[in-house]
Amino acid sequence: MTEFCPHLWHTVTIDHKGDVYSCCLIQPTKMGSIYKEKLSEVINEPEIRRLRHASIKGDLPCYADCNLINKPLSGFKEDLNLNTYCDPANLQTIYINFGMKCNISCVMCRQRARYRTDKEILSSKMLIRHIDILSFSNFFLQGGEPLFINECLEFMAYLAGKGKKYSLLTNGTLIDDQMASKLAMEAKLISISLNAATKATHETINHGSSWEQILSNIRSLRDYRERFNTDLLINGRMTITVDSLSEIPLFLKLHRKFGFDTINFGYDRETVPLYLQKNPTFASNLSQDIADAMYESNPSTIDSLRLSQLGLL
Repeated sequence: MTEFCPHLWHTVTIDHKGDVYSCCLIQPTKMGSIYKEKLSEVINEPEIRRLRHASIKGDLPCYADCNLINKPLSGFKEDLNLNTYCDPANLQTIYINFGMKCNISCVMCRQRARYRTDKEILSSKMLIRHIDILSFSNFFLQGGEPLFINECLEFMAYLAGKGKKYSLLTNGTLIDDQMASKLAMEAKLISISLNAATKATHETINHGSSWEQILSNIRSLRDYRERFNTDLLINGRMTITVDSLSEIPLFLKLHRKFGFDTINFGYDRETVPLYLQKNPTFASNLSQDIADAMYESNPSTIDSLRLSQLGLL
């Protein structure tokens, strides 16, 4: 089968309104609300079971446009013996979006504009009340800017108190000395949005961010990780825009110098694919530069899935 999605069985996403999905792209259907029911009560609603059946049969509607799954590796294996029921004890990964509140403004991000009319913030108390966290090994917390949202900070403290490490997608601006110390002790992964390879482009894309401050904050995380001897992973996340396309090769070459252990990529789906399509010579030259940069880098530290999806590898 070529349309098998493992997220339907192992992953849960909760958006800032408390609605429950299987996917961080808010797909393929709403299962229920964390405000009304416990998570274990909504993950086997009839519609999601129908979609699990569709996935097993190779007919999942959202599969074709999905850019999360490594599709050549997601084929269904007969020996998995999957059925449409999801055992709550088998849930592994949860994505939690606490809201659109953010302290900076990025050119490709619509969240800060949406926050003007949608200021809803997810309740940490309802999460604690309605989710049995025991089975989960991966907690991905995001916003907006999660470190700018008190409800997220409260949930981080709750997870730490239960001995559960979390992962955080952050713009990195609020990682002062005290926060760096806390994250080095409590977090599994900190993914920092450095959306370019140069100061000028980064600060053009991330309005309100300081290139020097972000690099300093990364160094603080590394220093506290070494001091406490923890296994914190520091990831660099480059969300590609038209402005930063040409800096991908430099980002690949310099990511270890920036302080990242690993890197991955996203891209502005509304502008980047169309730009590459309309500029084939640029795209071809960029592909060669990326291939050269990859050759000079350690591929084990680079998640290049999105580069491949864009036809750049």
